[in-house]
Amino acid sequence: MKELSVLIIGSGNAAAFLCRNLHRSGVKIEGIIARNADRGRLLASEAGTVWKNSFVPPESENTIIISAVKDSAAQGLWQKCSFGNNLVLHTAGSLPLADLVPYARNCGVLYPLQTLSASRIIESAKVPFLIEANSKENLEKLRKLAETLSPAVRVCDSETRQKLHLAAVFANNFSNLCFHIAWELAEKAGLPPEILLPIIEESCAKLHHLSPAEAQTGPAVRWDENVMQKHLELLADMPETAALYRLASAEIHRRH
Repeated sequence: MKELSVLIIGSGNAAAFLCRNLHRSGVKIEGIIARNADRGRLLASEAGTVWKNSFVPPESENTIIISAVKDSAAQGLWQKCSFGNNLVLHTAGSLPLADLVPYARNCGVLYPLQTLSASRIIESAKVPFLIEANSKENLEKLRKLAETLSPAVRVCDSETRQKLHLAAVFANNFSNLCFHIAWELAEKAGLPPEILLPIIEESCAKLHHLSPAEAQTGPAVRWDENVMQKHLELLADMPETAALYRLASAEIHRRH
């Protein structure tokens, strides 16, 4: 098999995660294309490659181009690039493959199902990857690349991937909002928010053994109105959070 090589567009969370793990896996990073000079140079330095602030097609048609930019900027960027015959991948859970088709003859999706922060080092071997491509040949090329990152590679069409992305928003983004609120409430009580880490860790650990429905506890399950009313009184100066408390409690009770 020919040496795998990639050109990465972007320097944000997804770009940093992929660049670091591909480099660690022995994939050659041809370069980093990024508007943010500081992040672009730093990422290029980590991977032993070059940073450029505008797209230049790779010399080899075998180089895979990875577009790891925010969803809202993707199509505007693709319109300005001449991808030729190179395989071009986007990394978004919410964008269908069809969005990339008008701009690239050979295209696909490499979506890591994980919450990513550039400041956090995450081993890609523990991350599921969902892949899709516009031909069998491109899918096999993409699969080889994905399998350098993780053993958990699954072919998934755009519609299914978008549904799973929605599930991930509930599992991660919305739960993180609850952690944010919990941090604020702990600080208002004069306690270090880290005191909540054991209950958060146990809540997640339960899911390896119980379904979320089986793991659910708390006053909303029992519809303990006295406790819930006291909680709402404590949220009197946080009306939006109180509204969320009411809605979430009603939904928990409805499901039980």
